Amino acid sequence: MKVLSVDLAHTAYEKLGVVILEERRDSFSVQRLAARDLELTGLPSPQVLATRLAKACRDYSASILLLDGPQGWKHPGSDVEHSRVCERVLNTPGKTGVPGCGKPASYLPFIAFSIAVFEALVTEGFALWSGRAAPCLVLESFPLAAWRQLGVVPLPAKSKARTEHLERVTASLRRLFPLHVEDGLSHDELQALVVAPAGVAIARGCCAGCAVAGVAPSLLEGTWREGFIVSPTREALTSCA
Repeated sequence: MKVLSVDLAHTAYEKLGVVILEERRDSFSVQRLAARDLELTGLPSPQVLATRLAKACRDYSASILLLDGPQGWKHPGSDVEHSRVCERVLNTPGKTGVPGCGKPASYLPFIAFSIAVFEALVTEGFALWSGRAAPCLVLESFPLAAWRQLGVVPLPAKSKARTEHLERVTASLRRLFPLHVEDGLSHDELQALVVAPAGVAIARGCCAGCAVAGVAPSLLEGTWREGFIVSPTREALTSCA
């Protein structure tokens, strides 16, 4: 089993964090992928990124893809006023409103980019997770919620993160999970890695291995709305094995 996880960025491909979590006999290995490995150059495009991620999933036989970003807009019928249900539950810093709206305003370009990537992945044959199994699933993640769910002090913002912070969380992940992970992973790669075990739990159909926030995604007026955010529990790589 392989899971591909992405810490999303919309301003430069070099700011992406991409890792592959692969199940071995009694452990999991971690492989990092750079933008050049995915043949990503130039200005970021949702369609190009989706195409390259879909190709990477095929090339590496990964049936689960995780993205750190919104998969849909707010549903107008929701009781939550300014965000999606999952964002309210997890108290995310960015709030996704109805199409074209987001708070803070500076977050809106990332929201629109992320939703466009999810839409393009659906066109590529992926399914948004609604609680049911599918051959190729794309899941939404939120690293801060994953660190908290695992009981690990989260990484500080990238601009404030120092080497000792990266080494601390790498050691914590090794203690929590049977991981073969090298030293020197970047902030973005560690953010991608911490959520990846949730994809293993989803693939196994293991409820104990995953915490879920939000409501199932749905189509309304041609756009995806709401969606689940998934986070791993400490049982993600051991339960239902």
